[in-house]
Amino acid sequence: MFGPDYLKEIDFTKYKRIVVAYSGGVDSLVLLHALSLIPECKQKLFALHVNHGLSRNSSSWQNHCEQMCASLGVHFAALETKFSQGKRVSENVMREARYKALLSWTKKEDVLCTGHQKDDHVETIFFRLMRGTGIKGLSGIEQFSQMGGIDLVRPLINFPKKDLQDYARLNKLSWIEDESNEDLSISRNFIRKKILPSLKNQNWPSYLNSLSHLSRKAKEANEILEEVADLDINQCSIDSLNRLSILKIKDLSKVRGLNLLFRWLRLKTDLSISSHLIEEVYKNIIFAKESSDPAVSFGKPGKEGSFQIRRFNGILHHLPLVETSSLNGKEKWSWNLQSPLVLPTGTLSMEPSSGIGLSSVLSQKGILIKARTGGERCKPQGRSKSQKLKKLLQEYKVPPWARDRLPLIYIDNELAAVSDLWVCEEFTAKKNEKGLLLNWSDNLDNI
Repeated sequence: MFGPDYLKEIDFTKYKRIVVAYSGGVDSLVLLHALSLIPECKQKLFALHVNHGLSRNSSSWQNHCEQMCASLGVHFAALETKFSQGKRVSENVMREARYKALLSWTKKEDVLCTGHQKDDHVETIFFRLMRGTGIKGLSGIEQFSQMGGIDLVRPLINFPKKDLQDYARLNKLSWIEDESNEDLSISRNFIRKKILPSLKNQNWPSYLNSLSHLSRKAKEANEILEEVADLDINQCSIDSLNRLSILKIKDLSKVRGLNLLFRWLRLKTDLSISSHLIEEVYKNIIFAKESSDPAVSFGKPGKEGSFQIRRFNGILHHLPLVETSSLNGKEKWSWNLQSPLVLPTGTLSMEPSSGIGLSSVLSQKGILIKARTGGERCKPQGRSKSQKLKKLLQEYKVPPWARDRLPLIYIDNELAAVSDLWVCEEFTAKKNEKGLLLNWSDNLDNI
């Protein structure tokens, strides 16, 4: 039977605060009660209750949780999420809102504990099976993980719900029963109430242990796949993990290439990556024609974890999915050179130089920043003739998606420099003349 001593196997001493996500249900209550009986844990134990406001009972549930914490001598805090009462909200949206609220309260030195138990673990595996999960999904709910830089622990994951209910009754604990748990239109409730009990009552009474065994084996298999993928990523990476060699990926078998891509993208985001997305990147990006400029986007512009995958010059690029993809050709920005100029697509700065860079004398006439609109020409220093900007950007191997993000530097209405790529010859600092070295930092490189 479950007891507080089992929780002592987890090292809580390294954390400043132990934060329990306390809904008021039996699972989180048992976790909170058991931790409160461990002296070294109780003094830094906090209960966080997230009030979604979706039920007419929300206020009474919050009051119940606060009173229970008072009786246990545990710190209590209530957090709110903004939903309209009576409005149908999906499980995923509620989950995201709940964790967002919890993580906004916690700090780096805290640990966040949830009441997930063995039945939840098996339900998750079954739920993912029905949705067509891969090996990683079969691992179920991890006991130890991280979210938003905070350690996340599920101390009860190896205990069936029945053990926790027995513990609660033995200790005469009072818990909340959420009426939404009876709604069979919710997928997890249907699995919990209809499917899994029928397995137990028919030929598979040990289904909990069987699916838990599958979970352990899936986790072991996934660890091997990740080790192989990490080796392949290291072999294919160019300069950084944001760029991979397409030629080297093509040298791998298809299944190994897909495995590499899945691992690569999972390292870049906390959002769920589908096998369909991986197949799309493999087929439509890696094996696209050399002359094409394909792109695969994931998520929403500006949202953390969102990204786009592009290819250029034989390299696969992982880029953030930003809200501003180019400078507005109708806008102009004056730059006084006294401080860096922050533009929608990045930051332009400079440092003093001598004999190189933009002429400091000419720059005193005033600098105006414009966007590329097409048809611009420039003669970089040392060239015999001027060329179209489009041709020069291709020559300098500037990726297509970066070209309209670049700031163009104008003096007296003439193009004087293009970002930090080059200075047009007539605006270059002469020998021993004071100059300005330009530096362009694109937002795509800093997210």
